Amino acid sequence: MTNLSPAASTALIDVRKAAQAMKQAATDTATVADELRRYQKFAKPGQPSPHLVQVRQSQARVRQASNHAKQAFLKASTVFVREAALKVPTRQSLETYVTTWLAANPEQ
Repeated sequence: MTNLSPAASTALIDVRKAAQAMKQAATDTATVADELRRYQKFAKPGQPSPHLVQVRQSQARVRQASNHAKQAFLKASTVFVREAALKVPTRQSLETYVTTWLAANPEQ
């Protein structure tokens, strides 16, 4: 267990919130993709139905939200790593390192 400075603790809270948002966005993306597959499977050739168009638009919105969530996670992770004075291994991505760190330190 490492002792974190107040700034690092605040950054850790932001990272945990961003990680939760990223998980939720991934779940939403999978749900909408499943729905789209289900409706496209039985779609007739030609002009798509209004419902199929809505599902496609929903998929675009969810993907964009997922991209924003990942970007927020990476930004919060950068701040956390800097504030906690952690060293990311050279051959490991920031996302992987912070996710692994969070899993290894759930009590913090």
